[in-house]
Amino acid sequence: MESLRGHTSGFCVPTYVIDAPGGGGKIPIMPNYILSWSTNKVILRNFEGVITTYREPDNYASVMCDRNCEKCTLELKLNDSDEFKAHGIEKLLADYDDSYSLTPEGHVSVSDAYAEANEAEER
Repeated sequence: MESLRGHTSGFCVPTYVIDAPGGGGKIPIMPNYILSWSTNKVILRNFEGVITTYREPDNYASVMCDRNCEKCTLELKLNDSDEFKAHGIEKLLADYDDSYSLTPEGHVSVSDAYAEANEAEER
């Protein structure tokens, strides 16, 4: 069943999905695709093996900086601090990092493979 996902139409099987950011595609909310989760993030793997994160909004109201720094509730980014930097899936769960996906080394997406095959046929 997993090998059919991403290659055939999903009209026959109703499925809840998350549309992953950065072109990660639609990922089914099923045990094989959910790798980890925290209170505000879910770590998912798509059919190509790309690992991505989906962050739920803290609230659905627009958050803008009012320049009142003494009462600021926005998150402090510690990019240049000496604190431990997470790697792998832990990095996707970290709130201080804006990374949203991990792509396997040497990964060629299905769309890139089709494009390469079409170019080879044209030659």
